[in-house]
Amino acid sequence: TTGDTTLITATSAQHTIFVQRIIGYITTDAAQSIEFEDTASTPVVLATITTSPGDETRWDFDYGEEGWPCTEGTNLRMDVSAAGLAGNVKVYAYQRLTSAQAAGTNNL
Repeated sequence: TTGDTTLITATSAQHTIFVQRIIGYITTDAAQSIEFEDTASTPVVLATITTSPGDETRWDFDYGEEGWPCTEGTNLRMDVSAAGLAGNVKVYAYQRLTSAQAAGTNNL
């Protein structure tokens, strides 16, 4: 996959995704990079797997139990700079309501 891939979609504009951990395991190296970021107009970049990360390498980004918040109401996406890298990614995250919503609405 190249370009942007949505990994987690925010439940509503009042929800925030908190990323606790991202693990990337690269099985095939190439001169590409991977960024994990939110979908804000100026994205918050949570992690970057550098260009040419090496074969059989593990990248572990641990943000603790509370996690690192994305911008409220945004999704978490993975941006692969170009085709070539191969491997797998695991993301540990949760989301919660972080601002008020109108009475009688159900954004769960």
